[in-house]
Amino acid sequence: MKEIKLTKKQELVLNYIKEYTATHGFPPAVREIAKGVGLNSPSSVHSHIKRLERNGFIKKTNSKFRTLEVVGINEFKTDETKAIKLPLYSCVPYKKTNSTFDFPASRMPKNVEVIAIKLNINISDTLLKNDILIVSKEKSYNKFDELLLINKETITVKTLINKSDALNEDIIGKIVEVSRMY
Repeated sequence: MKEIKLTKKQELVLNYIKEYTATHGFPPAVREIAKGVGLNSPSSVHSHIKRLERNGFIKKTNSKFRTLEVVGINEFKTDETKAIKLPLYSCVPYKKTNSTFDFPASRMPKNVEVIAIKLNINISDTLLKNDILIVSKEKSYNKFDELLLINKETITVKTLINKSDALNEDIIGKIVEVSRMY
């Protein structure tokens, strides 16, 4: 099989697509690529994209928006198998245990403290005993965030509608993911 050589601009465009996709979780738009690699014309970006697609480095998906997909290994992407050990807390009573919970690094929320809480009781119809809640402790919360609250020894979940909704309880954090343990 003949090795395909890329021009410097094609390599620059390909690396920009890979890095942007790894960082943002979705591919860049044509104008973002143009700006990111210093090209003035979206048509020149389209030309590079066509060559990269023809040579098998990228492909276009069926969606209408941001349709580029990297073929093969993206060296900029975080390894899915890399895990971060989160401190594990028990639910009732709410306290830190001596254990940790392995959570994929690629799914970690950025710039916030994150903990894992193992439920030892059902706290709602959907959050059941033995579930592991991944909770981020943030400086502020947004409307419709699902918050985990503690009031004395009771833990509850409340969807934030107004900022004053959670005044009577201490906020543990925002539920960002639930791992169901069978």
